[in-house]
Amino acid sequence: MSTLFNQEAGPQPPREVRSAIEVLSLLKNIQQRHDPLTITFTDRTQRFQSFIVKIDTDTKQLWLDEMIPREGDRYAAMGESFRLETWIDGVHIRWQCPGAQTVMLDDAPAYRAAVPQEMIYHQKRGAFRAAVRRSLDVGIGIVHAKRAVSLTGSIMDISATGCKARVAGDCSHQLPPGDEFELSYLQLPDNARSTLTLEVRHATYEAAIDETHIGLRFKQPSPLVQRQIDRFVNFLQREARRLEKDDLF
Repeated sequence: MSTLFNQEAGPQPPREVRSAIEVLSLLKNIQQRHDPLTITFTDRTQRFQSFIVKIDTDTKQLWLDEMIPREGDRYAAMGESFRLETWIDGVHIRWQCPGAQTVMLDDAPAYRAAVPQEMIYHQKRGAFRAAVRRSLDVGIGIVHAKRAVSLTGSIMDISATGCKARVAGDCSHQLPPGDEFELSYLQLPDNARSTLTLEVRHATYEAAIDETHIGLRFKQPSPLVQRQIDRFVNFLQREARRLEKDDLF
């Protein structure tokens, strides 16, 4: 018996991000949003705050602002290793840094470090996610308003707040985490095409089946579209319960 839905109320297993493109995309997103970084030095309990002020994609280096409290600058200047972490829309991102070099950037002190080779990406979910059978053929279009990216695929699972989709081929390089696709749409059964903005949470190419699997968040859908999504999720939940009940007899 296969369960078609569940409630993911607890933390999901962390995912290791090792793709250089995805690591750089996450770092750029953190820089552009000016998200604060929490820094903890190895074998020290005190926490410090800083920001990414520059990223060089060619040399694979990044620059951190001075730390708050300023005592953190002394530990960084001593070459101590540290952990960096931040949150983006409920996603916990963290990585290790073996040490940073004190430099001047635009006439201000800063710390230069290597771009990490891997990061930990840990997402928490609190909504029901219902699996979507292939036979339902629930379509999705992932369309960017400014870049020439227009992908079509089908939905693998869906909740009130997001979905997981499959697209044929390797499209992962076109789907950086955090990017928003404002002209996207859903094609739910018995509904007209619903236009909405989709935000990419992650994209992974599955070479064995030649598909890209994409985690997407619904970005402030209209009340009408949200009601359509909620009704469809409720339908999938009822179907799952019915099938599970039938399996008992």
